[in-house]
Amino acid sequence: MSKQGAYILFLKLHKTAIITAGALGTCRLAAGFYLYVGSANRGIAPRIARHRRLAESKTGKMHWHIDFLLTHPNVRLVRTKELEGRNECAISRKIASLKGIKVPIPKFGSTDCRAGCAAHLYRMQSLNMILPE
Repeated sequence: MSKQGAYILFLKLHKTAIITAGALGTCRLAAGFYLYVGSANRGIAPRIARHRRLAESKTGKMHWHIDFLLTHPNVRLVRTKELEGRNECAISRKIASLKGIKVPIPKFGSTDCRAGCAAHLYRMQSLNMILPE
């Protein structure tokens, strides 16, 4: 069976992007560095592989908010991190508490969150920030 748990996608947005993300509507993201926290109950590796395909092909079926961002031409998926057995909301809250982290779009990736996360997408100063394990 595939590993279950959470993962982090590290993104670079080369230029400002305007996306339409499902029920969130039209959203504007400034150029910079972003990370997205997600979960995969049916396997982290297949979920990350799906995200990679969307980021590379810039086309595919849209399921989640992150899909709309990954398919934007100005976005590059830089790296990923698997967090086997971890809870996405616990990780998201830890990341939200770090200095220099901003919530660019409230509820992005967390509209169904029952843990009170502000979002699961964050803007950060650089891709080299130290993140919690």
